[in-house]
Amino acid sequence: MDIYDENIKIIADYIREGFKHKRSDNIGAEFEHFIVHKNSGESVKYFDGVDKILERIQPHYEHSVYSDGYLISLYNDDYSITLEPAGQIEISIRPLDRISEIERIYNEFLSLLLPVLDDFGYEIARFGYQPKSHVDDLPIIPKKRYEYMDRYFKTTGTCGKHMMRGTASAQMSVDFADEADCIAKYRLACILGPVFALISDNSPVFDGVPYKKHMLRTYIWDNVDKDRCNVFPNVFEKDFNIRAYAEHIYNLPAILITEGDKTTYTGDAKIHDIYRNKLLTRENVEHIMSMFFPDSRLKQYIEIRNADCMPEIYNLAYAAFIKGIFTDISGFDFSHVTVPDIDAAKKSLIENGFNGIIYGEKAYSLADRLYRAAEAALDAEERRYLAPLGEIISSRRTLKEMLKWI
Repeated sequence: MDIYDENIKIIADYIREGFKHKRSDNIGAEFEHFIVHKNSGESVKYFDGVDKILERIQPHYEHSVYSDGYLISLYNDDYSITLEPAGQIEISIRPLDRISEIERIYNEFLSLLLPVLDDFGYEIARFGYQPKSHVDDLPIIPKKRYEYMDRYFKTTGTCGKHMMRGTASAQMSVDFADEADCIAKYRLACILGPVFALISDNSPVFDGVPYKKHMLRTYIWDNVDKDRCNVFPNVFEKDFNIRAYAEHIYNLPAILITEGDKTTYTGDAKIHDIYRNKLLTRENVEHIMSMFFPDSRLKQYIEIRNADCMPEIYNLAYAAFIKGIFTDISGFDFSHVTVPDIDAAKKSLIENGFNGIIYGEKAYSLADRLYRAAEAALDAEERRYLAPLGEIISSRRTLKEMLKWI
């Protein structure tokens, strides 16, 4: 076996470490938040105040992370606090088997954050895209990774700066038992991605101008970098498996590499060329996988990346929805769907919302069926979290339309 095959095996084996070898209903949750000035709605920049926010809440966390001497992350055993490129604050909650536990941890974080924001005259803006600031006015935080990504994405698409500076998401992670379960769930996540984006649509403004269409974040991500975004290109091939996923990643441009504390810009040099004579370390693998941004990402779990950030009750409803859908996927049959079908569904839903066409039916019809499936899969205690999302689906209006942001 040459080093090319060995490094692909290292990446694939890393993913396989996530096998649970039994059913797991755990859900991991990540919620990104814009911090804005109360009096203007303008985004708070890192050196204007985000750094001070982290310093104020730092004593409540066991661990801190610095980049070039600047505080950029805090974490404990339950969750981590990190910063997105323009200073969006993200909470990443460890995988849990009850939505009530996600709620408890989320509320614990907010109980620390909100009083500090109030002291500074700031607040959270719960949207999928910047509500007031223009991305050209937002600097990148002091982190080489983001500086180099920003530089690279200027060469690959039209929306790199919008993705990095302007977006905030609600991401969910689901476990898999083995390789067959992994591939089946991953394919389903790709297929249902447009519905997930629609039911969480919460981006009323695009750089200061009302956005009249739907799923702004989907539009933005689809125009960042065709090599590493959108739907995984070979996901429905008969021989698609974890190794195929790993090999695809290994043949992408690296953008940057990290070795210890050093980060180096590599531009469009391919990963397989950079590591032609060197076996990947675990640190290398984790970094390489973090630089691939499909709609759903395969790691040691499946990361579903389509949803906008929403107000808390909707974020929790979405977590319950994803848990319900992926508790038992045996009742879903989308064997006829292709990658071009997913692309066509995105375009239709962006233009027409719940009246768009997805895989031959109205989007609201499929959303209804998925909601009923989630209801049936959850117990009574968890089912109650679904109600806010049920209101969106039954009204046939997205969240930004229901709340009359525009």
